Amino acid sequence: MGHEEELDAYRSQLLESLNRRPTIRGWSDPIQVYVNERRVGELEGAGIGAMLQVQCVDHIETVQLRAEDGTLLGGLTAPECGYRTDRVRISADTVELSVHNMAQGGTLSALFTPAPSFWSRAWKSIADVADRVVARHPEPAYGMRMVAFTQALLAIAVVGLVTDRITTGRTSVRTPSPVVQTAALSPAPVADMAKFEQQLDELARMQAKVDDALGSQQKGVVQLQQAMVKLSSTQESFESNVLTVREEIEKRLETVGRETDRQTRQMASRGRVEQEQLEAAIQNLTADNHRLSKEVVSLEEYNQALKSKLQTAVASASKAVDPSPERLLKMADSLQATQQMPFLFWVTFSDGTSQESIDKWVHEMQGHKGAVSEGWQEVRIVPPAVPPDRFLEQVRGEKIVKAARISQ
Repeated sequence: MGHEEELDAYRSQLLESLNRRPTIRGWSDPIQVYVNERRVGELEGAGIGAMLQVQCVDHIETVQLRAEDGTLLGGLTAPECGYRTDRVRISADTVELSVHNMAQGGTLSALFTPAPSFWSRAWKSIADVADRVVARHPEPAYGMRMVAFTQALLAIAVVGLVTDRITTGRTSVRTPSPVVQTAALSPAPVADMAKFEQQLDELARMQAKVDDALGSQQKGVVQLQQAMVKLSSTQESFESNVLTVREEIEKRLETVGRETDRQTRQMASRGRVEQEQLEAAIQNLTADNHRLSKEVVSLEEYNQALKSKLQTAVASASKAVDPSPERLLKMADSLQATQQMPFLFWVTFSDGTSQESIDKWVHEMQGHKGAVSEGWQEVRIVPPAVPPDRFLEQVRGEKIVKAARISQ
């Protein structure tokens, strides 16, 4: 019954307001909030922010915003379950509605945000522009430009503030009917204010474009500087690499030159050594050839001497005829004993000759060592086939023999 009574009262009030041609909401009039056609509270609209929160036992189906005279200003329809938000604009003011329906009941949150005054918007625009100008051009050269631009914006803001005050005063006057109110929303001050706000927004957009252009130019300058720095770094790196390669080439050339000189010297030294060795070998061969020639001559002379002795012996034997066999045997034994007598000579060896080398040399001569007297070594061998003088020359030609003689 209570709900029907409130509904009848609301209808009566609505009809009465229509008959009385009620006025629209004024600048400071509160906003009535209705949930499911029931008034649940109001939002103060005296130019300050206000908030209303309502919790209902039943689901929230509709939310309406009305003036004091019942004029519908806006609203929303909520779903059976879940969230629903909407923003309702009332002239220049804004009301944000948020509905949350749950399994049992629902909640409503209404936030009233008054329209910012012209002075606030102008001051904010001036501050934003000044901050951007200072941030982009901190140098002193732009200080005078920034001051002049700020003064111009300040003058425009003062004019706008005066217009805003005049407009606010006019809008607070109530008109006799909705029709008259609709006509009152389009007088010259309101239109001028909207036009001025549009021009201010356009000015802000133009300033933003100018700032973007300046930012792009500054970015281009920064990129150019970075490219120049990178180019300089690349050039320095290239010069450093060229210098390093040049030093490496010089070092390698120097190393190759030293190695070539060393090999050339080694080859020249080796060639000289080989040449000296070859000359020494030729000299040795020449000496050996000369010595062999002398030995051949000596052997021929000794052969002639033996032939002469043989002829003399044959002649003597033919003269001394002795048919006795015993005498012939004695002569043969005497000759054999004479041939078996060893040949005795003395030698001295070169300094540093080891005893092993001496023993080896005596063994090669097929002889035997005797006593050593004052550095002279006695050696006994089988009588040589060459004359004694020739034999001594051969002994003196040995490398380890320093001197040789027959008589002691």
